[in-house]
Amino acid sequence: MSGGLPAVSRRSVGSQIRVLIGILVVLVPLGAIVSVATIHSQSAAVRALTLALGPASEANNTVLLDMTRAEGAWREAVVGAPAPVDPLSLQPGIEQQLDRVEQGTQSGELAAADRARFATLLAAERATVAEWFAAARASIAAAPTAPPATTSGPAVDPAARARVETAYASFSTASGTLGDTIRAHRNAARVDSREATDITSGVIIAAATLVLIVLVAAGFGMDRAVGRPLARLREVVRRQAEEDVIAMANQEEGALEVRMLARDFNDLTRANARLVDQQAAVLEMQELVLDVGRGARGAADVREALQRVTSRLGAGLGADRVLLYTLADDGQSVGDRLQWHTDDLPDLPPLPRSLAQQVGAVNDELRRDAGFFDLGDLLAHKAYADERVRAFHRATGALSLLMLPVGTGGRGLGIMAVLMVNAPRRWHRHEIQAAQQCAAIAAQSIVSLRLSQMQDEQVQRLTELDRQKTDFMATVSHELRTPLTSISGYLELLVDGDFGEVSDGQHVALDIIGRNATRLRGLIEDLLVLNKIEISGLQAIAEEVAVRDLLRTVTETMEPVAAASGVQLICPAVPDDLVVKVDRGQVERALINLGSNAVKFTPEGGEVVLTAERSGGSTIISVHDTGIGIPAADLARLSERFFRAGNATAAAIPGTGLGLAIVRAIVEGHGGELVIASVEGEGSTMQVVLPVAQPASVPA
Repeated sequence: MSGGLPAVSRRSVGSQIRVLIGILVVLVPLGAIVSVATIHSQSAAVRALTLALGPASEANNTVLLDMTRAEGAWREAVVGAPAPVDPLSLQPGIEQQLDRVEQGTQSGELAAADRARFATLLAAERATVAEWFAAARASIAAAPTAPPATTSGPAVDPAARARVETAYASFSTASGTLGDTIRAHRNAARVDSREATDITSGVIIAAATLVLIVLVAAGFGMDRAVGRPLARLREVVRRQAEEDVIAMANQEEGALEVRMLARDFNDLTRANARLVDQQAAVLEMQELVLDVGRGARGAADVREALQRVTSRLGAGLGADRVLLYTLADDGQSVGDRLQWHTDDLPDLPPLPRSLAQQVGAVNDELRRDAGFFDLGDLLAHKAYADERVRAFHRATGALSLLMLPVGTGGRGLGIMAVLMVNAPRRWHRHEIQAAQQCAAIAAQSIVSLRLSQMQDEQVQRLTELDRQKTDFMATVSHELRTPLTSISGYLELLVDGDFGEVSDGQHVALDIIGRNATRLRGLIEDLLVLNKIEISGLQAIAEEVAVRDLLRTVTETMEPVAAASGVQLICPAVPDDLVVKVDRGQVERALINLGSNAVKFTPEGGEVVLTAERSGGSTIISVHDTGIGIPAADLARLSERFFRAGNATAAAIPGTGLGLAIVRAIVEGHGGELVIASVEGEGSTMQVVLPVAQPASVPA
């Protein structure tokens, strides 16, 4: 026994169930056998009642009733009175009923002795029936055909009458004897059936009572062996769910399986506690990595980032020292050295030259092989046989070492060492993983901060170059404008003949000089405009301008050029209330640029159409030409400086590639949009989309 429980309650649940099954196996078949026997007896009695005695008794009663009817009809017949039925006609039916009596009394459900007795009694009854019908037939045959004068006396011979009555009395006696015998057997069968029912009920009740007693006893036993221990185990589980993670189950109570379950539960509890501790440590390491990452990202330069990595990693791991050596440009020697240590330890001097020269090789070895190098007890480890390990121990005093490479991709950047100098220490997997992630953060910091520094320097150089370029363009454009003005002035004097008569050939040469001077002046003006926009932005003085006036000015300016090129210039009427708020001079310059390009790229006989319309809240000014068009591949770059379409260059059409850049800058500076659509060989459409101003009073 244990804990006051019966010894049986400490047995296994399986053995207790087997005992219960054994008891039930004995009780249930025993009760079943007794019940089957009594039911069989009851069934025999019921079959005798329903298949033999019942039908025989019913048929015998029918015979008696029919014979009584026949006897009554005979009496009516012999006195000459009208009978309701011919007595002799009932004989076949009576014979059939006697056959039913014989069928019932000779059934196999009855004993042989009973069948023999019933056969004797039935034979006697058959004989009396036959005798009565023979006597009745004879008496009726002997009766006079005419009825007597009175009915007070017999109409037949007294001897015949006496014979009939004697035969009926014999029938009554035989029928009564047979009926009594059948009833006696029926009563006996009923008694047997009731007794069998009582016996069966008693056996079933007794068996059920015994089974119930066994089940109740088994239930109490199972409750002591399983129910109560499981309830206490559930209580332990509930306590654990309420943060009592060290609650243990009782391993000494209950059935064998319950005790084994409690033991396994306690083992699982201890394993879960260890897992919780490990998860807490892993989460702590993850927080450490996140903290190291935040610190490194907030650093201003590489050295500050690496110092934050070493200090936060060392404090988070509880180490004594953390050393980080970065590689120089040659990839082998030490470039920089950073260290962190606890407050009670001094700074370490630089590594000996022999060790410092090995940093690159160690980095390559670590990245190529294991990815890290951990020695829980450096002095006891077989690696202490390596001279480099012994030299590192002498230089740092390390008793436990975790060394990791710092690098990114295929490039080594340095090594990081986490040291314990007071006692050996076993490095756990989550600590090694955290250190590896911190080494990766250090590598990323080195690369990203160096790259950022290089980008800043590059941006500064590019900014300075752009400023110098802008200054140069402004200076050159201004310096070119002055001599160009002198050239144009003297060229005009030569053309006018102020320096003497000019021949036809000289006129041609002077015209060429004049045209190129004009092109050069346009290029200089475009450069000055773009340079001004870049330096100070588009300084527009907005005013409300009727679009009709803008197009009139553009048309008047372009008409001489279009006429000289043989191009028809068309400008349909523009609504008077179409008004934009713009810098008139700048927008006129943009539209003249678009119109000039359209005329320039349209062959003789073509046309240029200038239109304006309102679309929602915008004004769309379109310049459409039937010129050479623009290749689809050149449309995306069309507004770039100095870019010219390929077909324009191939056709040797003069131009600087600055016109559309100026137009786009002016349009976008007014909050608008330049839309270009073109099909090579068919023509182009340039649309200037500007916001609509409130309508102003415009003179007709």
